[in-house]
Amino acid sequence: MTHIAAPYPHHAWLAHPLVIRPPRMFERIRQRRVTHHLLLTTAGDADIRCETKGLETLFHAEVGVIGWFPCDRDEHVTSITAANGYAAYDFTIPAEQIPRRGSGDGERPATAFNDIPVFRDGLIEAALLRLSAHREGHQVSEKTGDDIAARHILARLCSMLGGTVPRWPSDASIFTPGLMILILGRIDAALAGQVSLELLAHEFQLSPGHFARKFRHSTGLSLQRFLNRRRIGRSCGMLQEGSLPLARIAIDLGFSSQSHFTRSFGELTGISPQRFRRLQQRMGE
Repeated sequence: MTHIAAPYPHHAWLAHPLVIRPPRMFERIRQRRVTHHLLLTTAGDADIRCETKGLETLFHAEVGVIGWFPCDRDEHVTSITAANGYAAYDFTIPAEQIPRRGSGDGERPATAFNDIPVFRDGLIEAALLRLSAHREGHQVSEKTGDDIAARHILARLCSMLGGTVPRWPSDASIFTPGLMILILGRIDAALAGQVSLELLAHEFQLSPGHFARKFRHSTGLSLQRFLNRRRIGRSCGMLQEGSLPLARIAIDLGFSSQSHFTRSFGELTGISPQRFRRLQQRMGE
């Protein structure tokens, strides 16, 4: 497996709470998977059915059970039945963090990971809970130490999937945690406008090329792809918390149009913003 060059992968993840409250017993979610997903059950239990490519996987989810959904371009339909209530965190991991393995190199393709769709792992469970503990549920924590939790998850997954443990970049090739927090603050303050690589590089006294290389090593993503994920993360909270029109959300977050926002949202989460909002509203009933 290709090594993963991101010491702060949690900055690019998203975490969505999934709750089924009585008397509602059933939820059906249709997605086109474009990221890796981990579904960690945190309360209650449920029977979960996953359908893709005409194949069906059934499992019973209890507290501590983790479902692994690998990245591919196929449509997945997940049916969750919970008679007494159910809660979980659905973590989306950018595909770049666990690269697909092509059939040409003698290894299994990513879709073959379905042979271990469900498991229990205390380290991954503890790390996922840490990453979800400090915010309101629409994006993982950004506390400086949480990159350690994210590294544990990725290293353990790589080991379980038969790959090698990631070789993290040296400290000289990445931003320090303190500097990364400053950069994130500057980016978040300007999400509604144009965040320029040249301006960021100037503010942090680096050439644009040097800043871009260190940023990619620090996050695993280019600045533009990182910005889109930050904007999508912010939009999840806006979709959960209110009824702002999608066009207004798109403008407020610096997207060029509502269609650009909708396309970017779907590329990351596998569903449309409208579908995400309806899903969150039903869960809150």
